[in-house]
Amino acid sequence: MTAANRPEKLVTAEDALKQAILLEMNGHEYFIMAAKMARSEAARELFEFMAKEEEHHLKVLKITFKNLMDSGKWELPTEEELKFAFDDPILNQDFLDKLKDSYFDSSAINVALTLEEKAFKFYQEAEKNTEDPEGKKLFRWLTEWEMEHHERFRKLDDELREEYWNNSNFWPM
Repeated sequence: MTAANRPEKLVTAEDALKQAILLEMNGHEYFIMAAKMARSEAARELFEFMAKEEEHHLKVLKITFKNLMDSGKWELPTEEELKFAFDDPILNQDFLDKLKDSYFDSSAINVALTLEEKAFKFYQEAEKNTEDPEGKKLFRWLTEWEMEHHERFRKLDDELREEYWNNSNFWPM
């Protein structure tokens, strides 16, 4: 993590939100690129879904930032603004079968795993370093969501690696 991304260096709510916005923008752009370059339809659908989720996070953060700038205090978006209603791709054996022949898709999933880990760790630290209860609530919500993303990609990465090792008759000792 670069010095600019270290939450412990953030001194204001404004700093934390600016960094969070950049983090979500980077995630959104990555998933857009990965969707365009995906070799399988299954991966394209997954990356498009993730791009929509990152776009939603970005919307929530921008609303929160505007509220902070307008009022000088944390004011979370409304429940309606926090809602998210895209259909999550079904990650089953058929999905894995469609991914296993594409090294690009597998590699993109591995990179996504790293991005999601970076995101949830950032939000965990931001929550620790934010004194305002509404800020803590926002960062906790984002941490939980990013941890769900991370877990999804971790499982996919594990299953794809196991599939690759099985197909290659390779198992580390």
